[in-house]
Amino acid sequence: MAAGTVLMGTGTHGEGDVRRKIESALDRRSEVFALSHLAWTANGYTVKFDQGIGTLVRTGVDDGGIEDEARLSELLDEVRRDFRAFAP
Repeated sequence: MAAGTVLMGTGTHGEGDVRRKIESALDRRSEVFALSHLAWTANGYTVKFDQGIGTLVRTGVDDGGIEDEARLSELLDEVRRDFRAFAP
């Protein structure tokens, strides 16, 4: 490989596994909102959830925030609270 060459992955950074983990947690919790977007950035994951016409975005979610069940549960609790706060 030439000096200065940067290999670009498929942009997943394990996104498939992370997506499955979040979606499994949503199913277990019987949440009414859904994961609609997941992307890895230099600052962590950007995670977007949809419920009806509402959308919530969380940025800078680190791997630990997804891998640790308690932290993932806290994230999903926050998302649920925010959707409820904006419900008519």
